[in-house]
Amino acid sequence: MTNESCHYVTIKAFWAIFVMVACLFVPCLGVNAAENLRVGQVIIERGDIFSPTEVREAPGPIGLTRRLMNGLHTKTRAHVLRRELLFREGDPYRPELLAETERNLRELGYLNSISVAAEDTSADGRVRIRVRVRDSWSLKTNLSYTRSAAGDTRWSMTLSEANFLGQGMTLGAGLGADENSAFSNFWFRRSRLTAAHLVVGADYSQRGDGHIRAAFISRPFYSLAGKWSFLVMAKDQLFDERYYLSRADPAGQGPGTSQSLYALIPHHEKSLVAGLRLRLSPPTEGRLWRLGAGVEIRDQEFDLDGRSLWELSDDRRVSLAYLARPGEPLDREQGLLVWPHLWLGTEGRRWAKTRFVWQYGAVEDVPLDARLELKVGPAGHALGTDRGRGGALWRAELEWARWGRLGPGFWTLQTIAEAQVGARANRYHRAHLWAGYLAHHGGGRAPWLTRVFAEVAHGQALTGDRAFILGLNRGMRTLDFDGQAGDRLVRWNVEQGKAAPWEVLGLFQTGVAVFYGGGAAWWRNEDRGPADARHEVGVGLRLGPTRAAGTFTSKLDVSWALDGSRGPVFTAVSSGFF
Repeated sequence: MTNESCHYVTIKAFWAIFVMVACLFVPCLGVNAAENLRVGQVIIERGDIFSPTEVREAPGPIGLTRRLMNGLHTKTRAHVLRRELLFREGDPYRPELLAETERNLRELGYLNSISVAAEDTSADGRVRIRVRVRDSWSLKTNLSYTRSAAGDTRWSMTLSEANFLGQGMTLGAGLGADENSAFSNFWFRRSRLTAAHLVVGADYSQRGDGHIRAAFISRPFYSLAGKWSFLVMAKDQLFDERYYLSRADPAGQGPGTSQSLYALIPHHEKSLVAGLRLRLSPPTEGRLWRLGAGVEIRDQEFDLDGRSLWELSDDRRVSLAYLARPGEPLDREQGLLVWPHLWLGTEGRRWAKTRFVWQYGAVEDVPLDARLELKVGPAGHALGTDRGRGGALWRAELEWARWGRLGPGFWTLQTIAEAQVGARANRYHRAHLWAGYLAHHGGGRAPWLTRVFAEVAHGQALTGDRAFILGLNRGMRTLDFDGQAGDRLVRWNVEQGKAAPWEVLGLFQTGVAVFYGGGAAWWRNEDRGPADARHEVGVGLRLGPTRAAGTFTSKLDVSWALDGSRGPVFTAVSSGFF
């Protein structure tokens, strides 16, 4: 072999080895290239509630309705959408921020058909991102009327706009009446105010028995990587409180009935709440941890001095002076509470995009990691508290929730609890836990829907205004609004439904459901318990907004009590899982 041939073979071998070694590093080089990508052009496409094709192809009256809705509605301003984006041109490209931005836009409540996606990458490593949204019909007129089997009524008329002039501002007003009093109310919310992106809000309600006034200013965590948040809120409320009593108490008539017993007692409370939290964990990976501090100052009074005899819900007139005796729960809650506390929060970064959980057909997001909010701190007399009988006092509040996948659906376990510990006269606790399973399977946009829920609640030394309620608007359609009350509660519900494959006027998805439910609420000193639970069955319509601002599924039901005591009972409910 000549020298030239040897030289040629050597060169070929060298390049073969170089190519093999380079191939080993291709994945790493690709990752490094991806890490060096940057956000390029950000294109925002804003669509009307109905597309031109949907308007053009709809039959006469429906097409006219769609055209009218598009014309009356003010499209969300581009700058309102742009300020919600978690990325800017020139930022490092992070795909997880696109998904988080999409979730945040859905959470606003006045957008629909949301997509935040990367399209292509230029030669210099710039990623073009397109944000597509459709507006929802955000003007809500709500007319409601509910009449219980006992004759009590609730009615209201409200008008609210969740996206006023396309600025993301909420304005609302209404009037109505509940079992206690007539009322009128007004509310306002404005987000992303000033360069600090503050949120401000106010609520005003004038009632025949008093008033409710509240105002707040806050800066929430706008993203998982947000560094800090704060809240300041003040509230003043005066109204006749439904103060629930045990049938075994001095004012009771013995445990001969499960019907709740209460008196209307004037209740005045003023409060100031403030808090600041900081992110502790890395901004882009691992579980998210936030820690801060806050203070709650509450001054409340139940006015028992206005009369010697009080009219109860069963039409008897009795003395309630025993409620103010030392050691009674009401005595513990009268006066000023000053509670400085540590405030800990944690959540994960995994989410699932799905349908038919909170809403009925609209796309929604379910967190797949446990969430925790914990507040704990002292509240004794040394800090200014003058409630109770003195001595040491510590207070804690807890919220915890966990969702997970199971077969074609999701399971959930959630709890809310609060407690005070210290001197015996100051102790109490209030906690409830609920578990559920929600699944949809088959049928595409018209699936079968299965819901199974159970709840248990337990309290000790509760005041009557903090009782657990079981009634028409709280899980049992064949009861009155507050048919049963106590410091113990159990309830459950099984529902099988079927979503319809069409939308009403292109705005609402509908369906039908059959359900069975049961439950009981009682006081610990009453001779009742879970064995005395009430059972009912029913059938109803389900209605959920797909292009209108809204959250929970509306339920229009007709129910029968299995003991034959009531039915059919017609109800309309628009909140809660079950």
